[in-house]
Amino acid sequence: MSNLRNDWSREEIKEIYERPLLELILTAANVHRAHHKFGEVQISSLLSIKTGGCSEDCGYCPQAARYNTGVGVQALMKVDDVVKAARNAKAGGASRFCMGAAWREVRNNSDFDRVLDMVKEVNRLNMEVCCTLGMVNEYQAQKLAEAGLYAYNHNVDTSE
Repeated sequence: MSNLRNDWSREEIKEIYERPLLELILTAANVHRAHHKFGEVQISSLLSIKTGGCSEDCGYCPQAARYNTGVGVQALMKVDDVVKAARNAKAGGASRFCMGAAWREVRNNSDFDRVLDMVKEVNRLNMEVCCTLGMVNEYQAQKLAEAGLYAYNHNVDTSE
């Protein structure tokens, strides 16, 4: 159970999918205990580094420019301000710092360069760094990884 896999066959996936719910819960608990200290919880902090004005309409998000939700548009934060927020989060017990930007997709411009600097600087604080920035391409994902990104979160809407 300790080896990660990415070569699952359709039959294996079907077998897992069709397992009874309580059996799945037990299996998940056993896998979790094998890889994590029992009872330990990771504290994470999330910061909106660019708020509002998103061109995407996900239908539920107050960041969309289409709706009047009372969320004001704020430009991309400065690196120093983000690092200060990360330091405060770490002082409060957080070991992971997540940064979110209200973009539909990341563009290769000075804003992306600034996000890369943010990732590098927060990483230097010995914190796990994650981002949610909208759609990224392979080049951007590679640049984020090289900057020290630990995880990338996404909002994939899969239903009507």
